Amino acid sequence: MDPSLFIAPLAVTVVFAVIASYAVAMFVIPTFCARFLKVRPASSTPEAALGSTMPAWFSGWFSRLLSMRWFVAAGSGGLLALAVFLLSRTGTELFPQVDSNQFTIYVRLPSGTRIERTEDTIKEIEKVLLAEMGQPDAQYPKVEKYADSNLRILISNIGVLMDWPAAYTPNTGPMDAFVLVQLKGKSGMPSTFDYVETLREKLNRKFPGVDFAFDTGGMMTAALNSGLPSPINIRIEGFNFFTAEEIAMHVKRIASSVPGTTDVRIAQRVDYPQIDIQVDRVKAAQLGLTQEDVVKNVVTTINSSINFDPVFWIDPKNGNHYFFGAQYAEDDIQSLETLKNIPITGKKSVMPVALRNIAKFGRKTGPAVVHHVNIKRTTDVFANVKRGYDVGSVASELERRLAASPVLKPVRKLTPRGVVYDVGGDYGGKGYRYSMSGEVQTMRSSFMQFGQGLLIAIILVYLTMVAQLRSFGVPFVILLTIPLGFIGVGITLWTTRTNLNIPAFMGIIMMTGIVVEYSIILLDFANKRVEDGLSVRDAIKEAAWIRLRPILMTSLTTWLALIPMAIGFAGGEANAPLARTIIGGVLAATVLTMVVVPCLYVMFKRENPQRVAAVSTGAHQ
Repeated sequence: MDPSLFIAPLAVTVVFAVIASYAVAMFVIPTFCARFLKVRPASSTPEAALGSTMPAWFSGWFSRLLSMRWFVAAGSGGLLALAVFLLSRTGTELFPQVDSNQFTIYVRLPSGTRIERTEDTIKEIEKVLLAEMGQPDAQYPKVEKYADSNLRILISNIGVLMDWPAAYTPNTGPMDAFVLVQLKGKSGMPSTFDYVETLREKLNRKFPGVDFAFDTGGMMTAALNSGLPSPINIRIEGFNFFTAEEIAMHVKRIASSVPGTTDVRIAQRVDYPQIDIQVDRVKAAQLGLTQEDVVKNVVTTINSSINFDPVFWIDPKNGNHYFFGAQYAEDDIQSLETLKNIPITGKKSVMPVALRNIAKFGRKTGPAVVHHVNIKRTTDVFANVKRGYDVGSVASELERRLAASPVLKPVRKLTPRGVVYDVGGDYGGKGYRYSMSGEVQTMRSSFMQFGQGLLIAIILVYLTMVAQLRSFGVPFVILLTIPLGFIGVGITLWTTRTNLNIPAFMGIIMMTGIVVEYSIILLDFANKRVEDGLSVRDAIKEAAWIRLRPILMTSLTTWLALIPMAIGFAGGEANAPLARTIIGGVLAATVLTMVVVPCLYVMFKRENPQRVAAVSTGAHQ
């Protein structure tokens, strides 16, 4: 799913909120001021009055600051370099991990395990879950029967019906099952991630030979991850199942060695027991049978005729449609001998013929499921990320180790669909390739789109200010506030151990618009004072003192309003990176705007000697 579907509503909300606030500020606030504020007699303009009351300590400190403007500019550049370094060391992920009070356990027994055996194993697994979390309490929170339990619902889904329902389950055969767990989320109880870490260790120890994988993503992550069960997905393309399985085994071994990976497994197996039926076509033709007749009779025996000859009946009362088809009773097919004796009929056959009379039987192994992407056969290697690690760093390390593999010897290629790696070595020239898919691919494409959006936003802001201020230099100085905000973003994300993700990038773009306002408030007043005839130094000094209060008030109201969200109280854990990013950028921009921007203004703004001289002459007269 495209992440922009989640971002667009926020952007639209912010745009309309800004438009509404502008209308209120231009029409409502002046009315209230005229009605409630009292006029105080003054001998000069408010700006002059405020400027004349500038404390001596502020004037002296600011003068020394401007005299060291080159050192200040160099120091801010050093801080920006530090912030960039910290951001490069910050982890990346598509969306922050959120405790959704639910998780899924994917269970896979050896290929070919009968469904009765799988059911017995699931019963034992459920006992472990109940011992760890307590008895299910489905009516919670309306009615709580088990106060010491943190388990609300426990549902197990075993096997797969080889029919239409197979499209709606992750199970690929009777050896597969998945267990849905929903917690109460009571305070004082372990979190979802704590339960998963405990259960992963217990289940793998108690059930050797059974593969377990845990999914704690929740609905949001599942939607952004296109429904995949794990954030890391190495997709291998190739025609031959068994060769692709060999490559997948190499990838799995490498992925298992990467720090931070867990639940590494291959989704498609090729060791599923199969019955190989070799039809004697000559003998079948002599009896009036074709290959199609044999296949349809066998499919009807082990499944139903709905797969090749679907018939629908629509209930006139409710409009629901139902399938009609022929099939054998499940108890009628008990063994291979039973299958050999099924009668085969066809349109041209005279009488039924036992299958054993026209076919030979053998046993072999093959794929339990065949997965295609864009018509190509694919084999998927999935891996989860341990708690305390980020998806981006783990995926990058995995790609680095795969690139260095002496067996795979991959060659990187850039295609319209993204980056792919052609497998070399003994597999070279045979059409096998692999790519990083799933959440990692979505994350990287989303970050690139956010970067482009940020660049466009900066260009639009600059062009707007050029038209308003009728200058190219002053808008450039104003834009330098954005890197100053990045200093706070880098330090905040690093100190709070917050990863770069979609909410964090949304916060960066919003921070860009917020921090630019500080420089506009400061430099717009300074420009007016320069036009009045003050020197650049005196104008920016007066502007810094007079505009100090509105800048501090704007900054204070912004980050105070975001503190509840930053600690995960308002909006949950998902929006915390957004709030932390804005707070860090606003705090840094507030301080550095009053320190760095005046120095840059003096460096870039040209004096007007004639206007300054004229004002000075008028003052002496």
